[in-house]
Order: sequence, then structure tokens, then C-alpha cells
Amino acid sequence: MPQWDYWHRIEYRRELAKDRYAHEYTEVVEDEGWTHKRKGVTREEWFVFYTRGCAEDFLRRVGARSGTWVVAVWRTGISGGTKGQLSGSIRMKWTR
Repeated sequence: MPQWDYWHRIEYRRELAKDRYAHEYTEVVEDEGWTHKRKGVTREEWFVFYTRGCAEDFLRRVGARSGTWVVAVWRTGISGGTKGQLSGSIRMKWTR
């Protein structure tokens, strides 16, 4: 059975004050969504759209506090370990 290289670590940091963040959650997922391309949008636009959708789903499931969040996506590969390549991050407002 083949193993796919779609493992990602998503880190959620809530803004406490300007330039101060609390790392509140980490989620490890096997998800190929970031590798897809979408006609009519740039790779960056797709990254923001997809990351925001994943983050909203996760933050809703964990009952996260409202506020400004920085969500970083790391591609870790099959190992799913703590190292990896930063795919990017977004800053978003979350209201529960």
C-alpha cells in the first residue's frame, strides 16, 4: 500500500498583544488540499482560502477563544515529526 506525503502540522497562535502570541494548539493532519491548484486563483490565494477553511473548522471543534489568530502550516512529510518546511501562515479574526 503506498504512503502519501501529505502530512502537515498546523500551529495556532492567539494574539495577546502587539507582537505577543500564545501557542495554543497544534494539529497534525494528512491532507493534500494545499497541493491542489484552483483555476482562476493564485497559489497564494488558494493557500489563504484553504488554510482559513481548515482553521475555522478546527477552532470551532475545540471551542477556541475569539480573537486574532496566526495559523502556520508546516509540511512534515510521512514522518509527521516536529521538523518540516513552512508552507506559509495567515492571520485571521475568529469569533465563536
